[in-house]
Amino acid sequence: MELEGAKGLAIAIGGVAALLPLLFWSLRWFNEWRFVGGLSSRNGPEKLPPGCMGWPLIGEMLDFLWCFKFARKPDDFISKRKSRYGDTGIYRTHLFGHPVIVTCSPEWNKQVLGSWTEDGSLSSGWPSSELIGNSSVAIVDGSLHKGLRRSLMQAINSPSALDFHLRTAQPVFISALEEWASKRKIVAFDETKAVTFRIICNALVSFKSMALLDKMESLYRGTMAGLRAMTINIPGTAFHHALKCRKELSRILLDEMRKRRNEEIHHSDFMQTLMDYTDENGNRLSDVEVLDNIFSLILGGYESTSNVMTWALYYLAKYPEILEKLKKETLAIRELKSKDALLTYEDIKKMKYTSKVVEELIRLANVSPFIFRRVKKDVIIDEFKFPQNWKVIVWIRTIHIDSRYYEDPLTFNPDRWNDVKPKAGTYSVFGAGMRYCPGNNFARHQLMMLLYHACLDYRWELLNPEAGIVFQPHQRPRDGAEMLFSRVD
Repeated sequence: MELEGAKGLAIAIGGVAALLPLLFWSLRWFNEWRFVGGLSSRNGPEKLPPGCMGWPLIGEMLDFLWCFKFARKPDDFISKRKSRYGDTGIYRTHLFGHPVIVTCSPEWNKQVLGSWTEDGSLSSGWPSSELIGNSSVAIVDGSLHKGLRRSLMQAINSPSALDFHLRTAQPVFISALEEWASKRKIVAFDETKAVTFRIICNALVSFKSMALLDKMESLYRGTMAGLRAMTINIPGTAFHHALKCRKELSRILLDEMRKRRNEEIHHSDFMQTLMDYTDENGNRLSDVEVLDNIFSLILGGYESTSNVMTWALYYLAKYPEILEKLKKETLAIRELKSKDALLTYEDIKKMKYTSKVVEELIRLANVSPFIFRRVKKDVIIDEFKFPQNWKVIVWIRTIHIDSRYYEDPLTFNPDRWNDVKPKAGTYSVFGAGMRYCPGNNFARHQLMMLLYHACLDYRWELLNPEAGIVFQPHQRPRDGAEMLFSRVD
């Protein structure tokens, strides 16, 4: 009896083992049929890009997470598809809960971010507008987008606005650097986040209370964690928690707007600019429109700028010869100024080597590895069909570290920017076209302020220079760039 039982168990196990490949194949075939069936004609003019839709519900997210989070080789995700389907620069897949077309060549990326967005074929395509806000400049199209963007550019990037930012942000940087030196041992990833959040909130909404800023920063971190997670709104998921964080942040910002109106308070910040904004027909923005744009600007500037600051301290610690060249330029600028005088807009324009360091940091940090778009209606682009409501992911990270466009691309080398203009489509750290990030100079100037004051008066040393890198949710040193930080004697 025992022998017969063992035989039966072996047969059952063998049967299951034989059926599993068929089950796996059936599930993948079903997902392929669900999204691709009827859309693609293999030999006709409406073929879809090569690729695979993966598994039901999760698509190819497991492979994405494996490359980014576990193997810590994010570039393998694209490399595997190039190996499988050829170096076409365009593939189809299923990520973040959506069918997706991935573009990853300069030619494709340039057109997606440029002409195809400008002619209305594509629009902004964040995984969830619930978190960004349906009235945000990052989401809206048409005349509203143009008006909001024009207002943003004037409020953030005009010489007077940047000069005002230099005057108000530098005391915060100086105070933070002194605090870091007093701690002696810091984790740069955490410290740069805190100082960046203080500066952005001061510039956009004039918030200075540390208790309020600490609360808001925690809520923004929760929102960021859900921004590129699967859009599954059930308790316990990152997306569900992000929605709760977004709701509480909205309450704080709406309360501030109502307080300004009720008490007739006026601040020289971006919230006030939006509250006072009128279009060519004299129409004002609603509270929700003001809220969504303030929210998305803080969200966009907080994570990206602070991460690049972390990499600035990291790379300069590992490349002392570059730090010395940077110090030489900053000392030359300080010698022409009175003691304790702050950087001005005119000083910034003279910092030629510092600007090269900044561009190299932005390229190598690759804070956002890709940019989202959404297909507004079925279109045929260069023989490939882009189906309505599919997402388009412009994969910019791969190009920024491609040896075809940057010699020895993983080496930190600011001198590569000597009189060099990158080939179109190979440098898209702030996007391109009509949705080019309006806060690009704002971010660059924050980096230049940090580098100026840190190089002049402080020294730092990495405690774990070989700690490695993690890439999920964003690229950063594995230990957060733990370092000893002190004032120069």
